[in-house]
Amino acid sequence: MKIAIVLVLAVMMLLLVRKNLLQVDITFPLFVGLVVLGFASMSDSFIHWSAAKLGIIHPPIAVILMAIAILLAIITSLAIAYSRLCIRQHMLVRYLAQHELDRQEIEWGESNGN
Repeated sequence: MKIAIVLVLAVMMLLLVRKNLLQVDITFPLFVGLVVLGFASMSDSFIHWSAAKLGIIHPPIAVILMAIAILLAIITSLAIAYSRLCIRQHMLVRYLAQHELDRQEIEWGESNGN
């Protein structure tokens, strides 16, 4: 059952990438980490080892916390990329507005100069 869940998540992510709804360069390393964590969590020895290293009493919670941390990293990287796009869009709008004002001033000057 665990491998089925990991495979379904992998297929869903691949579909999002194929439809260009998700950028590969931003989320792929974290997605690979999530898939590796999914496969590693099928091993009871990994679950107990990671829980001992993290100091967590209930071992399955360690895997859940690691998955949540990876998902938060994905969300953070996407938020940073979105913020950069918004800043670039604002700069482009300002540039185009300035360009349009300059063009209107030139036209106005030509019409008053004649």
